[in-house]
Amino acid sequence: PFDGIPDNNTSDSLSDPLLSSHPKSDDNDGAEVEIHAGRIGGGGEGGGKASIIVSIFNLANNVAGSGMLTLSSGKASGSGTGWVPSVLLVFLLAYAACHTFTLIGKSCEITGSRTFRDLWISAFGHGCSPWAVDLAIFIQTCLGSIIYLGLMGDTFSSLMTLTGVFPSFLCHRSVAIIALSTFVLWPLAMIRDLSSLGFTSILGLVAVLYTVVFVLVRAMDGSYAIDPPGKFLQDDLIAATPSFDQSSYWNVDLSCLVLVSNLSLAFIAHYNAPTYWRELRNANSARFLRVSRSSYTILMVIYILVMCGGYATFGDSCYGNLLRNYHPHDRLAGFARLSTGLSIIFGFPLIANGARESFTSLYNAAYVESIGSHHRNLPRAKLVTVFLVITSCVAISIDDVKVAAGLSGATVGSFLVYICPSLVYVTIVRKRSGPESLEYKKILRNILFVPFGFGTVILGVSMTIQHMV
Repeated sequence: PFDGIPDNNTSDSLSDPLLSSHPKSDDNDGAEVEIHAGRIGGGGEGGGKASIIVSIFNLANNVAGSGMLTLSSGKASGSGTGWVPSVLLVFLLAYAACHTFTLIGKSCEITGSRTFRDLWISAFGHGCSPWAVDLAIFIQTCLGSIIYLGLMGDTFSSLMTLTGVFPSFLCHRSVAIIALSTFVLWPLAMIRDLSSLGFTSILGLVAVLYTVVFVLVRAMDGSYAIDPPGKFLQDDLIAATPSFDQSSYWNVDLSCLVLVSNLSLAFIAHYNAPTYWRELRNANSARFLRVSRSSYTILMVIYILVMCGGYATFGDSCYGNLLRNYHPHDRLAGFARLSTGLSIIFGFPLIANGARESFTSLYNAAYVESIGSHHRNLPRAKLVTVFLVITSCVAISIDDVKVAAGLSGATVGSFLVYICPSLVYVTIVRKRSGPESLEYKKILRNILFVPFGFGTVILGVSMTIQHMV
């Protein structure tokens, strides 16, 4: 409905000249997309190693483990969003995120860009603050890492307590975060080739699917039922008693923007889209579209099932980390915590990669370019170490990830998912084909994502803050 994205059976060699692997130059307004030295000129195919299947699993696992756990809380926020509107929001925002993710791949194909910064420069030039998009990606990946670490701290501290093997001082959330950051996440974040994470991403997605099944089983087996009381409500050990005072089928008000913000975060892998493009084997728009559609369809189904299953179990009492609601002696919940923790661990290198690349680009812009020196990569080990130290300290200081998820999704998430990809793509096509061209007029409707993104930022932040107090 926006720009004629081809069907799944579209061949890799697209007939649309806009999506051609070798776009022609155009004399309209004398404008030509800027092509940077050291990259493939004028668009073209990527030379990565990742197959479509590996890319699908990497992309789905990039956000699934953490993204799904905040949605029941988002649905329950304020006066509560009805069942039907909640499901429709997941469907519509999954489509929007998939579409804008695909726009980034198309922009990479047209320009030959390999990073978000290069795309921004191709669209707007060096004079239009290319550092801003790097800063947005860095902030988003830092906030995302804080959420990941907080969820892992909740998960593994609960598991350690459940085993009864570890002394009490080792079962604290802060100890779990420090230990995981030091002995697990640091080595994973040092991995250079993301295509090598294909197997761990498959394992991570399988772990996510176990959690989905668990949530649905507990929603239907009566273990947490209020009347008559389920077996896990009889000893008052769960964090919050289920409540359904605000449950409805159709209720929609401004409170739904908290869910919208959480979904913006849950669907955001856009900061890594250029990386997925350059690591996709024989990359072109058709293959990238298959990756995007398949991944976001998987995510949409997972999110709907977990959001509805979690709310059906705990209602208005859902925490920002849904797994915190379950009884500490619920063994199936213990396995779900372990599964989700493993999924988040396997997805962490993907978000750490986005943080490292964006910070390196910021450094080059702020220091290296200012003195006329050549660009250089910063020491990976030092970057990863500092990054983990800072994000771990912040994660330890935040007890519930609900607020961080809402603010992150409403601000930087909305910019990277809705605003930036649309602006970049429309501007690149205008420079390449001219403002009067049929191609430009055909894709101009993508600009509608921009006001939607700004609206999400303003209203989402205000509603998230309102529910904090």
